[in-house]
Amino acid sequence: EMLDIRRQKPEEIVVRTKMGNGQSGGAKGTPTLYIHGLSAPARAAWMTTKAAEIPVHLKYVDPFKGEHKTPEFAKINPDMTLPTLVDGNFSLWESRPVMQYLVSKFGGRHSYLYPKDLQKRAIVDRLLYYDLGSVYKTVTEYMYPQLFQGKPPDAEKEMAMRATFDYLNRLFDGGGHYMTGDNLTIADISMASNISLTEIKGYRLDAWPDLATWYQRMKAQPWWPECNKGLYEWKSV
Repeated sequence: EMLDIRRQKPEEIVVRTKMGNGQSGGAKGTPTLYIHGLSAPARAAWMTTKAAEIPVHLKYVDPFKGEHKTPEFAKINPDMTLPTLVDGNFSLWESRPVMQYLVSKFGGRHSYLYPKDLQKRAIVDRLLYYDLGSVYKTVTEYMYPQLFQGKPPDAEKEMAMRATFDYLNRLFDGGGHYMTGDNLTIADISMASNISLTEIKGYRLDAWPDLATWYQRMKAQPWWPECNKGLYEWKSV
C-alpha cells in the first residue's frame, strides 16, 4: 500500500479545491504552483518562491493517489509532472525553468538568486545543467530503488553519486559560502533539494567536508523546515 505522506502535509495554508480549468493564476494575478511534498524538484521550486519572497498560490497534487493524471491537470501540463507553474494563461513545468522564470519575473531585490549579469547567470546555468545531468541523475538512481522498491544499495550507483559529490566539494576550494561564491542562487537550492533525498536513508556527507558545511548552511535557511516537511515525514516513517 502506498504511503500517504499527507499526514501532516506542509501545505496547510492550501485549501484543496477542484482545479477547474486550471487557467487561473490565483487571486489578483498571483501565480499558482502545483507541488508535492516529497518531490525534490517541487520542493526546489517552492523554496525558490520563499527565498525570493514571491507570493504564490500553492496547490498540493498527490501523485501517489494519481492526482497528477486527472484530465484537469493534463490540460495545464500534458506531461503531468510536478512542479507546474501557472501564471495567468501561461503554464510552465520542469523545476529549473520554473525557478529561472520565477526569479526573472518576480525576483525584485532577490534577483541575485538568478543574476541578471550575463556571466554570473551563465555560471548558474552551467551548474543547473550539471545538477540535472549529474546530481539529480545519480542521487535519484541511487536512492529511488531503495525508497520506492525496497532494494538494497547499489555499489555502482553509489560510486557514480560519490563522483558528483567529489566534484561539488571542489567547488568550494575558493572558500565561497555557496556554489557560485558568496551569494545564494537557484543552483544551490536545486542541488540541496536533490541531495536531501540521501537523508531519508541516513547517508552522511562526512567524506566531503566543504559540501557538508554548505548543506548545513542550506538547511539553516529560514524556509528550509517548512518546504521540506514532506521529506522529513517520509524519513520518520
